Amino acid sequence: MNDTDYVLGHAEAELHRLSTQARLIDPITRRFLEAAGIAKGMRILDIGSGAGDVAFLCSELVGPTGEVVGTDLALAAVERGELRARNAESGRISFRHGDPAELNFDEPFDAIVGRYVLQFMPDPAQSLRQIVRHLRPGGVVVFHELDWDGARSSPPSPTYDQVCRWLSRTIEGAGAQVRLGARLASLFEDAGLPSPILRLEAVISSGPRAVDVVHLVTDLVETQLPTMERLGIVAASQVEPFALADRILSEVGTGGTLMGRSEIGAWTTKLE
Repeated sequence: MNDTDYVLGHAEAELHRLSTQARLIDPITRRFLEAAGIAKGMRILDIGSGAGDVAFLCSELVGPTGEVVGTDLALAAVERGELRARNAESGRISFRHGDPAELNFDEPFDAIVGRYVLQFMPDPAQSLRQIVRHLRPGGVVVFHELDWDGARSSPPSPTYDQVCRWLSRTIEGAGAQVRLGARLASLFEDAGLPSPILRLEAVISSGPRAVDVVHLVTDLVETQLPTMERLGIVAASQVEPFALADRILSEVGTGGTLMGRSEIGAWTTKLE
């Protein structure tokens, strides 16, 4: 796996989108992490840390006596995370550039975590099997992944539903797995881990307040439109990205409901 394998890219617009996304998704990830047992004083390895959103979330949970190490294949993402850590004057968060399956660390970790990362790995079970060698016996493995089949509207918003189909086809066409969340149990087992506990949540809202759910998809369209066109999924003239959010909200009206992708958490402990 290398830097180019992340199909959503690491351009400035994508890093900004990830930060915006974190505002909505961090509370869900936090609940998964807390349920899995992430707590004060733990040493955490964050896989595919991007600009560091999950690393900073973990840092809040482990407190000043804990430590978080983020890893990412993209140097731009690592540099962004390092800058955020310096600005926050947080000496307990650090970042490493490289593939965590191949990196070496001075001591084992109490937990390995990741959000939206296994879906981009060519062989996630094999990668996870290699990554958990950094985990101490009895340590925790927690991953938060997606199932795009959960995204829907009621009553139907044709534009929202179409956009979700476009994005699902684009991400899948670029080589990622859009339904990995529902496969996390078998993936953990294929990696030699005990069967995990599973939990599902989703971002859901109705009427004008659905604007946040709308931007979860329309912001992604903005960064992925070149890939959509390259794959022949849709032309920019058909999308009209700058009017897309307003069009969806118009269809939702005052009483329609939008449901985001299924947010699925899985966690287990390493036996040996």
